[in-house]
Amino acid sequence: MGRILTVAGKLADTPYRIRKIERSVYSAEELCYSLAQCADFMDAEIMDPALADWLSESCGLHELARLLRGQLRAHRTPKEFVGTILRECACLPPGENAKVLARMEAGGGMESINKELARAQALAAKGHMRKAQNTYTELLDRLPDMERGTRAQIWKEKGLHYADSFLFERAADCFGRAWELSPMPEHAFWYVASLYMYMDGNEYRKFLEQNPQFYESAYQVEQRAAKAESRYKSGSESRQLRRLRQLKREKQDEAFSSRLGHTLKGMQEDYRARVTASV
Repeated sequence: MGRILTVAGKLADTPYRIRKIERSVYSAEELCYSLAQCADFMDAEIMDPALADWLSESCGLHELARLLRGQLRAHRTPKEFVGTILRECACLPPGENAKVLARMEAGGGMESINKELARAQALAAKGHMRKAQNTYTELLDRLPDMERGTRAQIWKEKGLHYADSFLFERAADCFGRAWELSPMPEHAFWYVASLYMYMDGNEYRKFLEQNPQFYESAYQVEQRAAKAESRYKSGSESRQLRRLRQLKREKQDEAFSSRLGHTLKGMQEDYRARVTASV
């Protein structure tokens, strides 16, 4: 897939590597967006003479490079250095530069990320799923690629919330990404469990045939599913449903309606009790 044309300077043939976040960029726009996304992690390491050289020689931004070299000689702060790049390139929406620099000044790195992650988890626990998912997505945008463990944790959290909402296909996508970043047994289990929930039997078996690394996880999933089914069949909900079917077959409409209302009321009360307990 080709890269888009740039409006600040030209597209570079050779990328610049932002070592702090292990990311390669091919244009001033990509540089600005990367600085904005990962502002929490930017420090003196970004004040790299090679960056000024790259902007001049590879992107044709000679005036910007001249300004940056002057700041390097004058030992300006990383915030001033990044601020000059953002101002001269003018790639971000109005007002965003100040927000990026404020985040950069606050710093915090992973401490800041972990606070936001805890906030997202609290939102999810209170039932604010959309806000939680939006926060998770923002965190993934801000996290450097090298933070694979934390990125995997966030993908797992996203997957758990989708699974709670019975959106198993979306959950599987999230758990799969978590496993790719951090191939832990826990991630493999949740990935396979989500696939088991939304795939039909043939599709699920074909997946396992093509991915034997998930055999052990599949065994655990199927064992738990069998136990859950056994508990359900012997539980009160199953007995209530069997009684409803019997009344319907016998055409006892009045008794059926009464029993149905009682069953639904009980299920609603049970649901409310579980939701209240989780808040």
